[in-house]
Amino acid sequence: QCEALGLQLAADEVFVLAHWITDRDLPRRFDVPFLVARMPEGQEPVADESEQFEPVWIRPADALARHAAGDFFIIFPTIRTLERLQAFADVQAVLDACAVNDEPLWTSCPRAGLMHGKESRHMEHEHPFGELALVCPDGRIVHELAWQTERPVPLLRHVQRLTAPNPGMMTGPGTNSYVVGDPACGHVVIDPGPDEPEHIARLWRAAGGDIRAIVCTHSHPDHSPGAARLQAMCTDAGAPPPPILGLPSAPSARMHSHFVPERTLADGERIELAGTCGEGEVRHTLRVVHTPGHAANHLCLILEEDGLLFSGDHILNGSTTVIDPPDGHMGDYLDSLDKLDRLCAEHQVHFILPAHGYVLGDHPRSADNPGAPEHGGARAAIAQLRAHRLAREAKVATAMRSRPDGTPDDWVALAYDDVPERLWPVAKRSLLAHVERIQSLGGFNV
Repeated sequence: QCEALGLQLAADEVFVLAHWITDRDLPRRFDVPFLVARMPEGQEPVADESEQFEPVWIRPADALARHAAGDFFIIFPTIRTLERLQAFADVQAVLDACAVNDEPLWTSCPRAGLMHGKESRHMEHEHPFGELALVCPDGRIVHELAWQTERPVPLLRHVQRLTAPNPGMMTGPGTNSYVVGDPACGHVVIDPGPDEPEHIARLWRAAGGDIRAIVCTHSHPDHSPGAARLQAMCTDAGAPPPPILGLPSAPSARMHSHFVPERTLADGERIELAGTCGEGEVRHTLRVVHTPGHAANHLCLILEEDGLLFSGDHILNGSTTVIDPPDGHMGDYLDSLDKLDRLCAEHQVHFILPAHGYVLGDHPRSADNPGAPEHGGARAAIAQLRAHRLAREAKVATAMRSRPDGTPDDWVALAYDDVPERLWPVAKRSLLAHVERIQSLGGFNV
């Protein structure tokens, strides 16, 4: 067409912006590069009236506003593309970013779930994506994403999540309790949560009353107090008392976080459920991983057969966990992240089930999953979290250097200037943990 019109394409001025693959649930799928180029001034947009309609030059923010108002229909990939474009200062900034190499700025094959019964699509970086990848790998739109506390949420056939009714600034939608197992071999409950009678009763019912062990990832009051009530509910029903397992709280723990398990778990120990059913032998193995940092007695669990990491509060979805000295320790926290990364590689763990928020992760990169990290989403999430912590620590060090006679209140205003001021009192706890680590490494001395 260009030749017929006597035109020559200036290919060196056209850049790859993005790479979109149609969602897995749609009957016809496309693999489409999105291109970007600077247009000369004074161009009049013309549509082919086949795939393009009502053309108009418009700023990304204005297009999104008109779409939100209901007078400018835009499909999902275009919405997300415009959202990213509006972050650039101008056209040249977009072109400069694209010119770094021949790779697209992002690659995405979105996934969809339900939010209060209505379709809800999400890209790889958005909070619900990992959960949709785990629960509906084929892309079917059947998984409800709206948070509720009344019913167990099936994540796998033998993994259920019940969220405690304790939402808040520190707990997000609430504390996630997990029930692992099936009728053939019984169940393990991970983090029974606060001592909330209705929540505990729901956990008992979700396990069919057959609970073989109760594991607390750490001693904080939104994780362990419900253990005794859940154990009593089992014995009241005539079942043997499931042992309450975990690590005892350290002397550094705050008064409201005191916890003594009936049996102390060892790092590397395995908790096994085994039985038989019509399909043969059934086995679920949880490996214990001591991960101090958020709390001195914090542990995580790896479900070895399925490559799942139950991360407690060490890794969250939607926020970073608070490191509150003296029981919290930033150096230990980062070392524990490195330990989890090694174990995720060893056990091919691709998904993380946190105590607060949706599942994180993704399947490894493949032809049908081109937007995924090469080695799966769990290790990518850990790497991203570690980088975020170190970037924050660099801001803390800069704040300390700029205000050598300052107080933690002075430093938090500088190091957490991207965080709402109402959260600074909580952020100051983690800041103190960063200060301790900076000083221990021989950094800026105050």
